[in-house]
Amino acid sequence: MPALIQVFSDYVCPYCYLGAFPLRRAAAKTDAQLVWRAFQLRKSGPPKFDPLGERMTEGWRNSIYPLAERFGVEISQPSHAPLTRLAHEAAAWGRSQGRFEPFHDGLFRAHFVEDRDIGEMATLKEIAWRAGLNPGELEKALDEQRMAEEVDEDLLIAETYGVTVVPAFVIGGHLLQGVQEEATLVRAIELARDGALDAEVKKLPHLPISIAKKRDG
Repeated sequence: MPALIQVFSDYVCPYCYLGAFPLRRAAAKTDAQLVWRAFQLRKSGPPKFDPLGERMTEGWRNSIYPLAERFGVEISQPSHAPLTRLAHEAAAWGRSQGRFEPFHDGLFRAHFVEDRDIGEMATLKEIAWRAGLNPGELEKALDEQRMAEEVDEDLLIAETYGVTVVPAFVIGGHLLQGVQEEATLVRAIELARDGALDAEVKKLPHLPISIAKKRDG
């Protein structure tokens, strides 16, 4: 039976975008199944920092761009910092239409490559069209909040597992937070599949990961 990985991410998180590349390679090597779940880094109000301000630019220069270069991923510092609730509901609708992967990838690409505002309906409708879906149906579904309950459920699951940093991966009941190397993910998946991750969990923190046991409930 293939291992199941629950992945918590937000569409304005550059580390979520970058971390998906080694994750997918690890999943392909191990036949693991990925279940993407919504997480909101900011639920209301304006961003804490100017997306093009000195503090953000320094972080991109010192951390994000070097990581992107190491992973071989195209990425650009965005000028927008939208709230992502609508984007998550749009992605959930894409899943209901059997087109989650292209919609999910389209949201990340729009934000981190094209510098589009994924908080705007027009951008979400264009992403739907690119994914082979009906933009008008998407707008109707979002207006009627059809996917609100599904996104709320993801946020509750994240809270239950104690997710505080994204990307976050739940493998075999254990939580790994932050961008992970492909080799680290492969090892964790294989241990979980063999039922040995629980026994090995104390041996893993020397790797660049943080593992915590699943909370009760």
